[in-house]
Amino acid sequence: MYWENSVNLKSALKDRSLAIVVTETTMFTLVMIISFLGNLLVCYAVYRNPRLRNPSNYYIISLALTDILQASCSMPFSVAYLAIGEWSFATAACAFIAILKLSLTMVSAFTMALMALNRYYKVVKPRKYQAVFKPRNIVTTALLAWIIPMTFVILSVFVFDEEAKPNPGYAICVVQLPILSLTAVLGVMYSPYFIIVFCYWKIYRKVKMHNANLSWQSSNAVDVKVSKTLFVTVVSFVSLFLPASIIFTLREFLLPTGFPRFVALLAVFLIFMTSSTNPFIYGYMNRAFRNEFKKFLMPKRHHSVAEGGATGQNQRRGHRC
Repeated sequence: MYWENSVNLKSALKDRSLAIVVTETTMFTLVMIISFLGNLLVCYAVYRNPRLRNPSNYYIISLALTDILQASCSMPFSVAYLAIGEWSFATAACAFIAILKLSLTMVSAFTMALMALNRYYKVVKPRKYQAVFKPRNIVTTALLAWIIPMTFVILSVFVFDEEAKPNPGYAICVVQLPILSLTAVLGVMYSPYFIIVFCYWKIYRKVKMHNANLSWQSSNAVDVKVSKTLFVTVVSFVSLFLPASIIFTLREFLLPTGFPRFVALLAVFLIFMTSSTNPFIYGYMNRAFRNEFKKFLMPKRHHSVAEGGATGQNQRRGHRC
């Protein structure tokens, strides 16, 4: 049954019209470029702006790195798969991409959980924040958010000796894990979201409790705003990841045959989209990021505005003299 479905999907992939090939390839290419350049810009902004180079933003850098790796190591193979109409790379490359993609998805979830915990202690338990989130602890937990899920995925694949295979429906390589192993992987993947929900719920309760306290609102305005920004990144991720997960579940468990190819491809497209949204959120909701983005993207305009301001000041000084 699986072999027959795979053959049908291969035929559907090869029999696409030129318009569909161009459309699919272009859409995936755009997401790849936006994800790569956008997250590089996030790292550049943190590097350039001293206000953004605080230890808690190491988690933002870590999340940006997962998206950069997705865009540079995983997405190009899908773009080529869609453009050519078949998998034309080595088996080792297929295994690498399958493991990397699943690992990076889990790393993103773990990192967002750490970001939520960071905001929880900063807003809800500020007295314990400095003790818990020392710079060394932040670096250590950020590294563990990479090491633990990647080790878990690699062990899950090699213990069950499963081979990664290109999937023409998803236009990516996937590992067909047995039900027991797949359940464990999904359990580890979704467990961070319970922490995320708990933390942001507590933050919401804390902010709501002090709505009438102007002194508290004033002293915690920056932390609350940062928490809102990071919460929006979580909402954005989940709003794309959840429908993709539903599609994966329906296709793999309930409707393994006769599942529309474009719906399966949509799931992968939504997963890739999760790597492109954060730079837009940071640029819209955070002034420091927005200013650094403007300086990089519009250097001449920023330079002319700065010169205009300096000229105006000199003219006023001259007038006073």
